[in-house]
Amino acid sequence: MLGLLFLPCAAQKRVCVEKLAPAVDSIAGYGIRMGAFPGCQVVVAQHGRVVLSKCYGYHSDRVHRKVQPTDLYDLASVTKTTATVLAVMKLYDEGRLRLDDRASRYLPFLRTADKSGITIGDLLFHQSGFPMTIPFYEAAVDSSSFAPPLTQKQPDERHPNQLEEHLFMSHFSYLPGTFSPVEDATHHQHVYDGMWFADRYADTLRARVARVELGPRRYSYSDIGFIVLQWVVEAITGQSLSDYVEQSFYLPMGARHTLFLPRRRYGRQQIVPTVQNDVLRGLREMQGYTQDEVASFMGGVAGEAGLFSTAQDLALIYQMYLNKGELNGRRYLSQSTCRLFETTQSDISRRGLGFDRPDAHDAANFLPLSTFGHSGFTGTEVWVDPDNQLVYVFLTNRVSPVPWNWKYNRLDIFGRFKRALYDSLE
Repeated sequence: MLGLLFLPCAAQKRVCVEKLAPAVDSIAGYGIRMGAFPGCQVVVAQHGRVVLSKCYGYHSDRVHRKVQPTDLYDLASVTKTTATVLAVMKLYDEGRLRLDDRASRYLPFLRTADKSGITIGDLLFHQSGFPMTIPFYEAAVDSSSFAPPLTQKQPDERHPNQLEEHLFMSHFSYLPGTFSPVEDATHHQHVYDGMWFADRYADTLRARVARVELGPRRYSYSDIGFIVLQWVVEAITGQSLSDYVEQSFYLPMGARHTLFLPRRRYGRQQIVPTVQNDVLRGLREMQGYTQDEVASFMGGVAGEAGLFSTAQDLALIYQMYLNKGELNGRRYLSQSTCRLFETTQSDISRRGLGFDRPDAHDAANFLPLSTFGHSGFTGTEVWVDPDNQLVYVFLTNRVSPVPWNWKYNRLDIFGRFKRALYDSLE
């Protein structure tokens, strides 16, 4: 277990907590005052020890519950490297999957002229040609319940519901039988309290993926590619992605606050809310259920989003990455597999095998090129710096109350945090 240890200023490029702590206090306070996010968790570990672990602010502007270390955040795309990449690495380690394997080997519905050649490596590098996303919910909308178009860029009396920053939606109804208020024989996908999604749409999503037009084989960030990776993992293991990573990694590590569908283990009050008045899910506040629409309509478990965790749990998991597959005397992945996935970089982009890497600006100024990690739409970040033996986690719910609150990005909150962290190295 990572211990809580406040290290003094020292030589050999150690974090000087006396410098870092007040800087983080200032950055977090600034973000909260400016409305970039209502609260956050921050953890910094170096050489396997936590040197800083702090919480700031509240769950939301409406719910003045102070953020606690055991409160769970919706990770959004940090799911990719905390669940899907972990699973792929384990299967690679065991010889059950290769990077040059075609996804269609495991998923027969991809044996089409344009998709049969897509490899596991293509998907990890975001070079498969799959689009960013597919508006999957449209398959469940009753076309007779609204006058087209369903969405448009400007609001009017027929399109009053804001879905995105520049996208407004008509009032609409879902097709009969799409949802059930209780789980039954044909509804097993838990979208929200009292909302169970029909099983038949699982085949619809796969059919949409099989038919979707591919873009050129260049770098293009794709959530759909990581859903395909999820399906590959599930086809090989015979388990859901959720069960596989929980049993193989999270529970043995002691990361009990890391899971999909957190309401099965934790009460609502321990889960930080995201979007209020979600248009696609009955104008409800998303609390304990993923903000990501595609992951939601997949029942809350997806290769691209849906995972919840705490900053302390993520520090554990990513310490295992930093340790090249080992944590607290137990080996989860081989050193060679970790080295391959953590150091390989695309020859046409900054991306690694599932991991993101520093952009040119950060790398030129202060961030070692060996650094890897991922960010999430909800305002979440987790990064590993092997050169300085650092793991750092910054979790917010910047999408509360609305997902088009971009102050977190525009104020460069995480960039300020990174600079403060590296300025504290002495």
